Amino acid sequence: MATLTPAFHTESQQVHADHTLMLRELRALDMALDRLECRSEVFANLATAKEVQFLGKALASELPEHFRREERTILSTVSRVSPQLAAFTQEMERQHEDLRGRLNTFCVALEELEAARDLDKAIADLKKAGKAFTTELGRHIALEEEELAGFL
Repeated sequence: MATLTPAFHTESQQVHADHTLMLRELRALDMALDRLECRSEVFANLATAKEVQFLGKALASELPEHFRREERTILSTVSRVSPQLAAFTQEMERQHEDLRGRLNTFCVALEELEAARDLDKAIADLKKAGKAFTTELGRHIALEEEELAGFL
């Protein structure tokens, strides 16, 4: 691993810190999604909806830059230094694309909640998109942390 520079180590520490923060945010978002509900025709859980929106927007602003940094620094370096991890790094980049799509679907559902005529459907769509996003991003981060443990 002589080709790993001090800059790589700094970036890898930042990626690990990002993962730790995002996992906390994902847990909070997942719990807020679980609490989000609509009873009858009255939306009784406005505070939870605001929490879901806040957490969702925070992740939406963090994630694209995190992926870019990770791809540019960590994954590209790891694939050069460790040929046996090259296929893994390519899969992580493919998953980044999939997660960007899931994030977009979730953000659209967040926007639709604000202007929903059918609140029950909007909440169901938001919960479905949010749960798909939090589940997949959580798995993705856990896999990166496990496979790249010697680098992060």
